[in-house]
Amino acid sequence: MKKIMSIALLSALGFAANIMPYGAYMDYSSSANKDKGYIAGVYGSFTTLPFKAEIDAEHTKIKYKNNTNDDWKQNDLTIIGHYYQGYNLAYKAGIHNIWVKQGSKSDYDKVFILGALYYKYLKYNVGIDAYYSDYEDNGGFKVIQISPKIGVNFGNYHSKTGSFYGELKYNHIHINKDGITPKNNYSNVDIKLQNFKGPWTTTINVSFGKSAYKVANDGFVVYTTGDEYKYSAGLSVNYALSKKDSIKAGFTRSKYNNTIDDCYSNIYILSYSRAF
Repeated sequence: MKKIMSIALLSALGFAANIMPYGAYMDYSSSANKDKGYIAGVYGSFTTLPFKAEIDAEHTKIKYKNNTNDDWKQNDLTIIGHYYQGYNLAYKAGIHNIWVKQGSKSDYDKVFILGALYYKYLKYNVGIDAYYSDYEDNGGFKVIQISPKIGVNFGNYHSKTGSFYGELKYNHIHINKDGITPKNNYSNVDIKLQNFKGPWTTTINVSFGKSAYKVANDGFVVYTTGDEYKYSAGLSVNYALSKKDSIKAGFTRSKYNNTIDDCYSNIYILSYSRAF
């Protein structure tokens, strides 16, 4: 009974928490020298209005074919804070820390995150995110990414098809040092479409236009290997087991160039989410 009263009190004060462990398996095809990889991580969000904190800790390991390279081992720690001003404005700031070890070589890189969003709840939103990536230990170059976006809600949740959310995001990426990638400026577009119906949430993600050293997923994903990506497409399905528990499975396929030839990667991800 005390626990129930505590939860009710925290909810009344605007407190909420969510913990999500996840794992992923990656495989590579075509002439890629990469063989396979693994990702394991834990994401958490903690809200006490008007503040929200997001924390994500992740470990990645990539193995190469015929031992052509030492295993790529990467640890990520992302911390993002949000401030909600009234009912229509939100701001965020954070940092994505990256530790990479390959053989005897170790690097520490970091990405600084800023963002602002204007929204009408369950109607639309307009925002912009800015990322400053510092690869001081990995060639001494910087990457600036500006990502304006717009999202729209439509449909009726209680209809046969459910409700929808669509988002369009443009990414401009500038790399300030010649020779790091085939060119210094990239333009890339992300499209997301979600459907909400009963306990199911289905999400389709498409990204097209070349990119390199891109920051994605609102700052939680950073492409650090230097490959030039051409497109990616993904599908994920989330099922709510209860009001507090849900599971999600997803698949993403990407085409990229590793300076030798076109290659493909497939990522299979599974996660479990628990709300408190």
